Amino acid sequence: MGYFGDCFYNVAISPDGQTMASSGADNTVKVWQIATGQLLQTNIGHRGLVISVAFSPDGKTLASSSIDGTIKLWRTNC
Repeated sequence: MGYFGDCFYNVAISPDGQTMASSGADNTVKVWQIATGQLLQTNIGHRGLVISVAFSPDGKTLASSSIDGTIKLWRTNC
């Protein structure tokens, strides 16, 4: 599992430990199933490198921030 040179800029693990969110230079936030490495979701909307990701305590929302100066909230499909 990996993209953008096989490394992620930042990762976060969901509260239930089942999924991982990653950010990178492709300006997206991706959500992966940890057990299988399957890509579950790709969130597109930032216009620059996504530098951080974090799950809400209930795991239903994912926050991301970018060098473009924006913070976005995403509903997780997991």
